[in-house]
Amino acid sequence: DCFSMTNVSWYGGASVRGQTWPINDQNATTQPFTVSDLKDNPSGFGSALERYFLGSSGVAVLVSPDIPLQLGLDSRQQFCLQSLPSMERVPLQYTVCVAHNVKAAHQEAVQQFSQHTRELPNTKALWLPFWKLLTNVDSGQKVERELRTFSNRIRRHQLGEGVISLNEHSTTLLSDMDHDYLNSRKRGMSKRLTRDLPLVKLLNISITLSPFLGVDTTQFHNSLMDGTEAYWLSLPSAPQGQLIPVMSQWRGKFCVKLNITNPGAVSWFLDRVGSLQAHLGMEYVMLEGGEGNLFEEQALRPPQAFSGDKYISLLADLATRIGDSTIVTAGTRSSHKPLFVRMTPLQSDWSPMGLKGIIPSLLHHTLLGYNFLIPDAVGGSQSGDLVTDEELFIRWLEITAFLPVISFHTPPWVCGEDRVLNLTRSYIAKHQRDVVPLIEKYAEEWLMTGNPIYRPMWWLSPNDPMTFTIDDQFLIGDEVLVAPVVEKGAVQRDIYLPDGGFQWQDSQNAQVYDGGTFLQDYPVPLEEVAIFLRRS
Repeated sequence: DCFSMTNVSWYGGASVRGQTWPINDQNATTQPFTVSDLKDNPSGFGSALERYFLGSSGVAVLVSPDIPLQLGLDSRQQFCLQSLPSMERVPLQYTVCVAHNVKAAHQEAVQQFSQHTRELPNTKALWLPFWKLLTNVDSGQKVERELRTFSNRIRRHQLGEGVISLNEHSTTLLSDMDHDYLNSRKRGMSKRLTRDLPLVKLLNISITLSPFLGVDTTQFHNSLMDGTEAYWLSLPSAPQGQLIPVMSQWRGKFCVKLNITNPGAVSWFLDRVGSLQAHLGMEYVMLEGGEGNLFEEQALRPPQAFSGDKYISLLADLATRIGDSTIVTAGTRSSHKPLFVRMTPLQSDWSPMGLKGIIPSLLHHTLLGYNFLIPDAVGGSQSGDLVTDEELFIRWLEITAFLPVISFHTPPWVCGEDRVLNLTRSYIAKHQRDVVPLIEKYAEEWLMTGNPIYRPMWWLSPNDPMTFTIDDQFLIGDEVLVAPVVEKGAVQRDIYLPDGGFQWQDSQNAQVYDGGTFLQDYPVPLEEVAIFLRRS
C-alpha cells in the first residue's frame, strides 16, 4: 500500500544517512523495515525506528508490530508499505488515524502506540559534558595514566565537571587489569598511592560494552567446556542436534553474540557489569552492537525470538536492568524506557550527513519519543579524526549546547585558538544554566502526555504550511525557539516565527515580533545563536 507525498509532508519511520525533515526527499529501495547499522549498511534504515508515519494533513499511520514489514521511499512521490513475501503470505495490518491537524493527529497516535508507562533516565547526565578519551594503548595501566592526564587537562582548562568516555577496547584493558594491583592500591600503601587512585574510582567515567565476545577469549572457551554454549546465539547442527554458536565479526574480530533470551547468559552479563562497577566505580554504561540481524546477514533463518530487529528491544530491557544511566546506540519500541540513546555518528562537514543533519535527526528522534539523546560529538566523529575546521566546531557547539547532552570527540584546546576554549566554557555554562532546567520542566510534561521535549515549528502553528518543511529551527517546549546557523561562512539567516496568537522576543536585543513574521537575512555572528522567547 502506497501513501502519496504530493502536497503532504510526512514524518516518522526510520533514521537514514543524511536525515531529512520531512522524509519526502528520501529515497530507499523496498527493504525490510528493521534497524541496521548505517555504517555497514549506508542505504538501510537506522535508529530510531518506529512503525509510525505522520502526515502534515492530520493523518497518522500505525503499522501492526507483529507482521514482517518492508518499506520503500520514492522521493517526493510516495512511500510504500509491503508485507514480506513468504509462504504464509501475511497480509499488511495498519491503522489510520485522522485528526483536524498534524499536532492533534500526533497526540492521538502517541496514545495509541505507547501503551507503556514512560520513565525518565537519570537526568544528572544532562548537566555534564561527555569527553571521549582518544587513546591507542595496549595495557590497563596505560589507559589509567592517559585517563589521569586527560582529566588534569580538562581541569587545567577550567571546563568543569564532566564524564570521560572510554571505548570498548579501553574498557576491556581496564577490566583485564590485575585486580590484585587495583586492590593493593585501594588499601592505600602510602598517602601518595591513595592520592593516585582518584584515577579510576573517583573520576566520573562511562564505559562501553557490547553483547559480543571474541572466539579467542578464555570466557568463550570455558563456555564450550562447561556446557554453557547456549549463552551465545546458536543454531542446532541438525533438526534435533546440539547447538552450535553462530560466528560473526565485530570491530574486526571473530565473535559470538550474547543470547539475550537465555536467563543464565543475561545473569552472566549483569555480573560482569557488577564486577566492573566494583572495580571502576563508573556511573555510565554504553551498550553498543544491538543493530543488525546476525542470522539474516548470513542468510540463516533466525529463531522466532530473533526475527527482524527484536534483538534491539531485548537489549533495551537488559540496559534498563543495568540502571537508568545506561546509553544505547539504537532505539525501537523502547522510547518509554529510562535510557539515553546515542545518535548515529556524523561526518565532519556541513552536509546533511554532517552538521545539517543534526536538527532533522533531533526532530525525528523526539517525534518518535526518544527525547533523551546524546548527539554526536561536536564537529562530528564518524571518521575518528580530530576536527580542524574552527568555524564548523563553533557552529556545531552552538547547536549541541541546546540539546540534552554536549559530547566531545575533538577537545576544544586542539581545535583553534583560545576563542574556541572560551566559547566552549561559555556554552557549557549556558547549557547548564538555561537549557537543562527547561528540559527537566518539559520532561515532566512528556511523562504525563507524551508530548516531545523538542518540537518542530508546526507544533505551535499546525495549520500553517510554512512550518511543515522548516528543518533548521527547533523549539524547546512551547517557549524557546532556537535558530542556529547551518551554512558554512554564513553570518545571517532567514528565520520564521510561528504564529499561534502570541509574540516572540529576541533574547539578544529584546526586540519583539508578532507570530507569523518572516525575518530575512537576520544577523547571527559566528559566536551567537538566534534565540527567541515566546511572549503570550
